[in-house]
This record gives sequence, structure tokens and C-alpha cells, in this order.
Amino acid sequence: MRMRTGLGGVVVLGILAALASARLEPQAASPKVRVGTYDSRAIALAYAPSKHNPVGEKMKEHAAAKAAGDTKRVKELEAWGEKHQRALHRQGFGRVPVDDLLAAVKEHLPEVAAKAGVDAIAMSCDYQAANVELVDVTNELVALFEPSERTLGFVKDLKQRQPIDLDDLEKGHKD
Repeated sequence: MRMRTGLGGVVVLGILAALASARLEPQAASPKVRVGTYDSRAIALAYAPSKHNPVGEKMKEHAAAKAAGDTKRVKELEAWGEKHQRALHRQGFGRVPVDDLLAAVKEHLPEVAAKAGVDAIAMSCDYQAANVELVDVTNELVALFEPSERTLGFVKDLKQRQPIDLDDLEKGHKD
């Protein structure tokens, strides 16, 4: 019996040989992916008294508008203040994204990532594969806001407390 082997047969034999070889060789481990995570509440606590928070500037605008008798601007600034305070309250005590606060120090995030040896920075991770390592970068991010010792104390204490449920925060805000 004579067997014919054309180009197609050679290709099929090559593929089968490669598959058999791949099964015999140990699989290389997936490379580790390191993700920096942080406590969003700590970011809000560091941001609130920082130079990045525009509340001081807005208070000056409010005083000037009040002195000028500009009631429309006074009301706008008061509404802004209430909204800003409510947002910071939710961010500082609940689990609410702080991407708007991190925007003030965004240009430093690559430095934080490089120093911590992480591939990404995210508030939290709902799932991680075996090759993913989570690294807490909260303190490094807090440092970007140049916090006082007092603020650092608040951040340290925060780690001992669970975030407050947003519904409970809302109830407290209305009282």
C-alpha cells in the first residue's frame, strides 16, 4: 500500500506534532498582574483640607457676592457649597468613587504606580484571578494631598471602621 502525502498532509502532521508537544511541556505560569487598590474614604479625608479643595475660594466669592448684594450669585454659591459638602460627606464616610478628587493629582498617579510596582490603580476589585495581586496604595495616594499629621491620624483611624451605608448617610444628612 502506497501512502500519498501532499502539502496538506504535512501541515496536518505538523499541527498534530505541535499539539502533542504542547501537552507534554509544562505550561508557563501566567505573569503576575499587580493592581493597586485604595480606600476611597481616605482620599476624601485627605482632599477635604487640601489646597485642591476649592471651598476656600468659593467662600471668598460668597462673601464678595454678599457684600455686593448679588443675591443670585450668593444662592448659586450656597447651592454649590451644599452639593459639594454632601458629595464629600458621602465620599468620606461611604464607599463612593473619588475619581473627581483624584483628578487634582492625576499627573502623579503613574509615579505612585511605578513606586508601588503596580500595573493599574483602582478603588476596589470585585474578582481577582490567581495571577492578580492586590497592593494597597492608599497611603501613597493620600500623601499626594500633602496631609497634616491630624489628617493622617483620621486616615489611620478610618482603617478600623467600616464604611457607612449610603442610605444611613442620607438619613443623617436630612436630620
